[in-house]
Formats: sequence, C-alpha cells, structure tokens
Amino acid sequence: MLTQLRMPKVSDCEATECFYNVDKDCHAPAINVGGNHPECDTYIANGAHVHGRTKALVGACHVGNCEHNKDLSCHAKSIHVRHHAGHADCTTYAPQ
Repeated sequence: MLTQLRMPKVSDCEATECFYNVDKDCHAPAINVGGNHPECDTYIANGAHVHGRTKALVGACHVGNCEHNKDLSCHAKSIHVRHHAGHADCTTYAPQ
C-alpha cells in the first residue's frame, strides 16, 4: 500500500531576487534541494516576480546526510531558505 508523502512547505525565502519570490514567499510549484550542499536547485536570479500565489513545497531533497531526509524526501515540518554565497540554501538542513 502506498502512503501519500506530505511535502513540507517553504515557510519563507529571503532570496527576493529569485524569479519565484514574491514578498519573501516562494511561489514555485515545488523546489528541489540538491546534492552535496543544501542549495535550492530551483533558485533563478531573475527578479521577474510574475508567478502565481501558490506557496511552494519541497519536492525532493538530494542532501543525503540531512536528518530530515528519508528516501530523498524532506520530512521537516517546513523549511526556510536564505542567501548563501550568491545562491539560496535550505537553512533547515541539519547534519545527521
């Protein structure tokens, strides 16, 4: 029997220059957090701010050593995204 995964919300995002950011809220349908570093792989430095008003969810997490990661899915209640070295990172990341 398949269990429906509850995808966590992106609570807030400080990367206001991102295409998907409207008033510090992410409006991508879903984001991915990637690889060796908890970087938001969905971040696009554009500043167009034209997306809808649906709040983003975390679609996948590829940071295998995060305590919230189980089977490449985020199991945190919600996440926060902040600036880091010219891109956006998930700051909810917690090493195992």
